[in-house]
Amino acid sequence: MEKEKTLPQKRRVTRRKAAPDRPGETRQPDPGMRRKMVEDAAYYRFERRGLGNGGDHVEDWLQAEAEIDAMLGSRE
Repeated sequence: MEKEKTLPQKRRVTRRKAAPDRPGETRQPDPGMRRKMVEDAAYYRFERRGLGNGGDHVEDWLQAEAEIDAMLGSRE
């Protein structure tokens, strides 16, 4: 009696779907992405006021942080 040859069965690969956002939940960017966003916003403020003609770069940064945090929603 001859043995039947069986081929290994293929395993089905399933990918997990991203968890849906919960209502009212906001996703926050990682700290490096947030810093880059603040950096860009602070630079645009600096540019708007004439590339250093008066003003304070620390104030630009603080205002940019407030603007980005408001855009992203409250941060903990």
